[in-house]
Amino acid sequence: MPRLHRLSPTPPQIWAVEDTRLQVTWGRLPAGPVTATWPGGQAALEHGGGPGALEITGLAPDAEVAVVLAWRGGSLSLVTRTMVPPPGELLCRIATISDLHLGSWHWGALKLTRDRSGHPVPFPLRCARAALAEAVAWGATQVVVKGDAAHHQEAADFDQVGQLLDGLPDHVGVLLIPGNHDLNGYTPHPLPATVGARAVPYVTSADHLDLPGIRVVVGSTVIPGKGHGSLSDNAEAMADLVAGAGGGAWFLGLHHQLQTHRIPTHYPAGVAAPASTDFLDRLASINPAGLITSGHTHRNRARRHGPLVITEVGSTRDWPGVWAGYAIHEGGIRQVVRRIAEPDALAWLEPSHRALLGHWETWAQGPLRQRCLSRSWPLGEAGGPPPRNPGRAEASYR
Repeated sequence: MPRLHRLSPTPPQIWAVEDTRLQVTWGRLPAGPVTATWPGGQAALEHGGGPGALEITGLAPDAEVAVVLAWRGGSLSLVTRTMVPPPGELLCRIATISDLHLGSWHWGALKLTRDRSGHPVPFPLRCARAALAEAVAWGATQVVVKGDAAHHQEAADFDQVGQLLDGLPDHVGVLLIPGNHDLNGYTPHPLPATVGARAVPYVTSADHLDLPGIRVVVGSTVIPGKGHGSLSDNAEAMADLVAGAGGGAWFLGLHHQLQTHRIPTHYPAGVAAPASTDFLDRLASINPAGLITSGHTHRNRARRHGPLVITEVGSTRDWPGVWAGYAIHEGGIRQVVRRIAEPDALAWLEPSHRALLGHWETWAQGPLRQRCLSRSWPLGEAGGPPPRNPGRAEASYR
């Protein structure tokens, strides 16, 4: 029998875990105060009803935390373990967003899910704005946009991309790469060289930025007019930029995921093996202190390839509606995938989990341990220590 709860509001859960804080989210709670209580602290929110999120701060690293979430008429116990941070001082924070699809107006396999709220700002734009605002508040000083910023290769969609990035504070830098939607060939409009008053360039080859403790590299994997990706044009340039980091750590942002097989095991197709495998082998041999992250699949996953960590991070536009933060330490990196908490965005994002008869909910969100992880380097030998992940989040109703 199908799990009918998938078509119901998503349950309260610990969505994100860091070393000293958590994010709790829910699909529907009644209007009124919502409180989170844990040994040594309490956080409260005056909730307007419906979906929501609450942040818990001031926790100790590597500690079990039992949180009691209470609302008008009910409560729930949630248990998890905070993250073990990498060694050394925190040097900088960067954030990524992907699959914004600015200009789209529907969602779902049959394109039947639409925003009927009457909100004056289209749902993709308000979700992306909220994601960036929350990432900056988290402390990110550099944003990597990993493709599909525009839904179609049209002037109006690219204008929205520019408006979005113009809204960032001056001190926040941007690296922008295209996705298959930015170069889908549906219209004769060319990909603009830059977008917005800030003149943020679309990186159609490869580029990098050196930040404290990390070299940030981006590269295009797009084949114009095709949904799947390729490394044939820019693999050499990306490998050279990774090599340019010397013995320092590096971070690589792509649009297409790097497949483990020649034939895709899930939709949509990314960069097929063996090209993707050969590329990862080469990067690992150049410098094993690296993390690769992509978009395109609209889901959250993580895996290992020898010493390297490879992650996929979901879309800002549809369930679960996320952005990723990366805290760079002297001795490693932490990834946290946070849900967008802005109420106007959540009002759209929550019902979007019903896509594919509700199966999109569990498929897209991925397990907590693959959304939030900590990695130390240098690693030394290939296949070194695994990422340090938070424990499984557990819930019990009271």
